[in-house]
Amino acid sequence: MLKKLTGLALAGAIALTIPVAAFAAGTQGNSLHPLKQLLQDKAQAFGISTDGKTNEQIKAELKTASAAKQTERLNKAAAKLGISTDGKTADQLKADIQVAVQVKLQEKATKLGISAEGKTNKELREALQAAAQTKLQEKAAKLGVSTDGKTSKELREALQAAELTKLQEKATAAGIATDGKTAKEIRAALKASQDAKKSAALNKRAAKLGISTDGKTAEQVFAEVESALKAKWEKQAK
Repeated sequence: MLKKLTGLALAGAIALTIPVAAFAAGTQGNSLHPLKQLLQDKAQAFGISTDGKTNEQIKAELKTASAAKQTERLNKAAAKLGISTDGKTADQLKADIQVAVQVKLQEKATKLGISAEGKTNKELREALQAAAQTKLQEKAAKLGVSTDGKTSKELREALQAAELTKLQEKATAAGIATDGKTAKEIRAALKASQDAKKSAALNKRAAKLGISTDGKTAEQVFAEVESALKAKWEKQAK
């Protein structure tokens, strides 16, 4: 996500230079038809009509559209990072975004035990990616998944498949149907099954102690059972 946000912040700046720099020479007559065609293609991508317009007019509209697109990207990136855009120029926003991204990268690095000292955002990302890859490989080893020749994406997919298989086996053992269910749904079903078993055991204990469970939460029943057992033990100790 951090890499994407930085890309959002910088891509617009690059786009701004294309209409002007790439076609600076494209203002002279019919001999520059290929450049005119390129301008038209780019204008079409932005949804800008070129009918009856000169190269200069098209370039001016492309510059405006590119600036608007850049502002949109910057605002989206700023919103995701909780950065206020009020009264800020594009350059100020880019600087704020880069600082915020660096802070987040440093926080993530600290959690993973990676030193961020003296590292650029690019170097931090590379270190974090290496750490993430190591964790994936360790997880794969535990699940018996081969990592040979696999990219990070392929390894994640293989791990997800292995985890789903284990969840399905666990659910089947618990008498839970898994057909058509995602890993998240199976986990929820397993948790619900475990909670139901705990609740049944608690209610059984409460019934033995003469405690009513009607209209009570599991926490309330547990507290009453605990209190009743404590009183019983204290009485036996006397």
